[in-house]
Amino acid sequence: MTKPEPEVNPMSPTTMDGSDKKNNNDKNNNIINSDNSNNMNTPEEKEEFSSPANDETEDTPMSDTNDVQVSTQPLPLSLSVTDDLEAIVNNHFTKLDQEIVDTQVFHWEISNWSDLPKRVESPVFEAGGYQWSILLFPEGNNQSNPPIYHVSIYIKLVDIEKDKEAYACAQFATLVSRPSDPTNYHCLVAQHRFTQYASDWGFLRMIPLNQLKEDSRDGLSIIEDDCIRISAIVQLIKDETGVLWHNFINYDSKKMTGFVGLKNQGATCYMNSLFQSLYCTNYFRKAVYQIPTDQDGPTESTALAIQRLFYNLQSSDTSVDTIEVTMSFGWNTSDAFMQHDVQEFNRILQDTLETKMKNTPADGAIKKLFKGRMKSYIKCINVQLESSRTEDYYDIQLNVKGCKNLEESFKNYIGVETMEGENKYQAEGYGLQDAKKGVIFESFPPVLHLQLKRFEYDMYRDTMVKNNDRQEFPLEIELEPYMDTSVELSEPHKYILHGVLVHSGDLTGGHYFAFVKPTKEERWLKFDDDRVTPATLNEVLEDNYGGEPLGIPEYRSYKRSTNAYMLVYIRESMQDEILAEVSEHDIPTHLVQRFEYERIERERIRKEETEQHLYIFVQVITEKAFELNEGLDFIAFDESLVDTTPTSPIQRLRIRRDMTFGRFKELLAEKLATPKNQFRVWSIVNRQNQTIRPDTQIIEAKEENKSIDQIASNYLTSDPLFRIFIERISDDQQEMNGLDVDYPLPAPDTDILIFIKYFDIEKQFIRGIGYLYANQENKIESIVENIKTMIGFEPEVEIDLYEEIKPTMVDKMDRENTFKKGEIQNGDIICVQKKLNQEEHDFLVNEKKYSMVPEFLDFLFHRIDIIFSPRHEHDPTMEFRLVLRKNMSYDQVVALVADKLSANPAKVQLFVPETANSEEPVSIRSTSPPFMLDDLLHHMNRLLLLYQVHNIPLTELEMKRTLDITVCTPTLSDRNTMKVTISKRGTIADVLQILQSQGATFKSKNGTRQPRVFEAWNNKFHREFTESDLVKDISETSIARLYAEEVSQEEIQINDENEDMIYLPVFHYQRYLQRTHSVPFRLLLLKDEEFGETKKRLQQRTGINDKDWNKVKFSLVSSTYTSKPIQEDNIKLWDLKIDQHTSLGLDHIDKVGRAIRSAFDKPLSIRG
Repeated sequence: MTKPEPEVNPMSPTTMDGSDKKNNNDKNNNIINSDNSNNMNTPEEKEEFSSPANDETEDTPMSDTNDVQVSTQPLPLSLSVTDDLEAIVNNHFTKLDQEIVDTQVFHWEISNWSDLPKRVESPVFEAGGYQWSILLFPEGNNQSNPPIYHVSIYIKLVDIEKDKEAYACAQFATLVSRPSDPTNYHCLVAQHRFTQYASDWGFLRMIPLNQLKEDSRDGLSIIEDDCIRISAIVQLIKDETGVLWHNFINYDSKKMTGFVGLKNQGATCYMNSLFQSLYCTNYFRKAVYQIPTDQDGPTESTALAIQRLFYNLQSSDTSVDTIEVTMSFGWNTSDAFMQHDVQEFNRILQDTLETKMKNTPADGAIKKLFKGRMKSYIKCINVQLESSRTEDYYDIQLNVKGCKNLEESFKNYIGVETMEGENKYQAEGYGLQDAKKGVIFESFPPVLHLQLKRFEYDMYRDTMVKNNDRQEFPLEIELEPYMDTSVELSEPHKYILHGVLVHSGDLTGGHYFAFVKPTKEERWLKFDDDRVTPATLNEVLEDNYGGEPLGIPEYRSYKRSTNAYMLVYIRESMQDEILAEVSEHDIPTHLVQRFEYERIERERIRKEETEQHLYIFVQVITEKAFELNEGLDFIAFDESLVDTTPTSPIQRLRIRRDMTFGRFKELLAEKLATPKNQFRVWSIVNRQNQTIRPDTQIIEAKEENKSIDQIASNYLTSDPLFRIFIERISDDQQEMNGLDVDYPLPAPDTDILIFIKYFDIEKQFIRGIGYLYANQENKIESIVENIKTMIGFEPEVEIDLYEEIKPTMVDKMDRENTFKKGEIQNGDIICVQKKLNQEEHDFLVNEKKYSMVPEFLDFLFHRIDIIFSPRHEHDPTMEFRLVLRKNMSYDQVVALVADKLSANPAKVQLFVPETANSEEPVSIRSTSPPFMLDDLLHHMNRLLLLYQVHNIPLTELEMKRTLDITVCTPTLSDRNTMKVTISKRGTIADVLQILQSQGATFKSKNGTRQPRVFEAWNNKFHREFTESDLVKDISETSIARLYAEEVSQEEIQINDENEDMIYLPVFHYQRYLQRTHSVPFRLLLLKDEEFGETKKRLQQRTGINDKDWNKVKFSLVSSTYTSKPIQEDNIKLWDLKIDQHTSLGLDHIDKVGRAIRSAFDKPLSIRG
């Protein structure tokens, strides 16, 4: 839906060309031009967007969705500016629905045109209790060297200079005329909401300057002896809603209406409009609050998400987000951009909530509010016999086509059809009888949802279309005439209109919004996504009836695509109960506490984000973090190490960028519980080899007055995270410093800070053990004894030293080199291990252990832990974890899995559980050249692989196929799924033979003992196989299922008699045709068999018990997913001449809960 653009402020440096630049939904903002196309604008414009050529074109009518229109009819020249005010207004002002408060005219006689300044203001005049003036720019307003200069004229609301809150809505005209001849004039008309942000409004190009001085009519110019008359007609309009012609800049829904809107995520307007209607149904809101959700997770529970939504609508001052709600539905971003039918969404939502309400204080609330009952009947005319069925409903779908109002739609719904002639009713015990068939209501719910059937199938165009016919609906309606007269009425059935959900657009797309009357008072509000505005009764009713707008000439008539789609009525006698105010006391305490905590957290995060540019995050790393590192690089990036306690290995601080380093050092001393003269601060840098290392000591004496922002820039980069290392100085250094100094002495320039890791060969792990200083000019050998002491080695133990440059580059160090020659610098890491002899080395290799630092670090770099789980079993005891390397081949992984399972590797097959393209496990195959495990990780959503151990090697298995076949016998409800492994060259006959060898029997009571195999896609019959069909031709798609059943007796019999055999596909669904379930099949149609007998065969075939069978509804479904209910038992399917694309649908509850949806269709669903 197009939102109105803002009106231009008089001081704005922009120009808005009223005739073809402005785009606004306020359709009554008109300009009537007697001569040519002109601009409507404000006085201080500085740019001209439209070309002057546009001003010289002939006037053309504009669309009624723009706020500027140019009249095709000039003003009658006989009218006088001074004498014919009423005629000018009647002929050229737009006739509005709003009340006119006052109409006044003001004439400004100017006698010195050529001496006027560039900007001049008229004397003040009054209209409608407000003071006004005319602003005149004789040489034009901000016109930069145009081919033709225009006079600019504006109307100004003077009151705003004293009262900034003042505003007025006015329709106005400015006119220039010859003083001695008031019929020689030029006129423009417009509408505007005058506010402090747009206190004057008018026309940038009122009239070309040369046209004032040239002869305009009868050889006379408008300027006469340097004199001219400028007139203003101001018509004040009553702003009934407070938002007439509002530009909605700085608009406050809560302040104006007491309600807030819902943000649109992309195409969720249908959801927003329904939620606002349900929110204003206060009894429903209270019931939702009563659903126990204190143990529910924050994003998985639909009930909790809607409770949060209602709470935020009730307490927030700004529009509310719906992301938590759609997340609880299981929707992703693409779902939020798919528009759905609001009635379908309402049904699914209420099903979900009703399930959640069971056995809670809210149990039964949905039924109490929305459930009614209706009766379908067939009543014989000449004998005393009636067949009827009563069922519940939660909404009523009413025809629009052929019904001019809601009353006619109700009459159409309960209309009686006479069954006579060839269509007589087969009455049990009476034969064929004339009868009356129809539907009647036994009860209406307190809150009645009516869906107007705007979308219907057009048989001529063979597609669904939107019906935009006019259909009126009343503010109140009496429903007693549509009820069964035999039902005793315990209360009145007068209903009051509570809500109108509107659809604007067509079948391919559009926009939903809602009008709701939240209380018994006649105060309507329009809920349009994030904006809530007061609405007039005309907007609620007339604007949403559809059809042609009233008052439009026939040659311009069209059918409005904006019309009511769903109506909400409330029983008048229950309004007090249903609309009773919802206070904080109606909200459970645990919800208030939970949502208030979430609100405070949101506010804290919002504030942090707003002030983020003022802060920098500082990661404070201590030597303990290095010592806890049992892996690569300087520290392990483990969130468990991060805390705010003084002993924490890593602290994360949010620091203002303008804090001085001296103050920051004091803060660090507090956080570390260490005097500030007992530790040094080192900057940590990201090296080009993608490692991090301490790099440079930040010397306090030089830097204490610099800001943290400057320090971070000088010592690091512009990264938002500033890492520092804390070096606690030794006791010896503290004595050298003295106790009274503010800062520790800096380390000597000749010394470098080196970090030591120790690789324990026996335990096969590496960790940091500390750091030390070394003189750059000394040999590397000089630190060996210190390192042995750090590890706890005896002096005679020999060690090897390696420099960890990066995970894949670990070099053995030449101990005779100096540190300078070895290019060792601050922050470098030396890895130490015990020196091994050949025997020790060979022993470790035999034990499959790592004997040297480079090999072990390479293992750590490629290490990955994978969980292996059986493909077809859900037994946690059969799961195991293996430590693998990313650079392992598939065959190496399989070998380790086989070893763990004590199985033959040739029989082990691995699967990825699911991928972006498939929800089914995907087989992994060995390839040539072999792919690495790392290649596979890119296709895995989690570190889990499935395994299966086959009875035969995979090379042989690849020539076979394993089929899951559901054997249905004696009925389709008696199901047993069996696995069949068979050669791809085998036949269906081979499949049946294997099934029977595994114990499958086909011996129903009246069966033929002849089995058959058929295939279904998405729970719809796809094809039947012959015994000679090949296994390789069976579909491998995930939406396909295989079934085996017994051929029925009547099929064999008719086949033997060589009669025509007509089959009708049958499928099961629950409420929506796309929500298919259970086992489909083909039904053989029998000639002359009435549907009552057909139903008996259907029940026997499906195996559905009598109780559930009585709830099944039947309909014929076309290929375009349109359905026609079957309600009478005497029709004969054989006679309907059903084509090959028609199916029989059985509508009943899916008790198994395994409905399969099409891979190509994404119907609306709520999975929370």
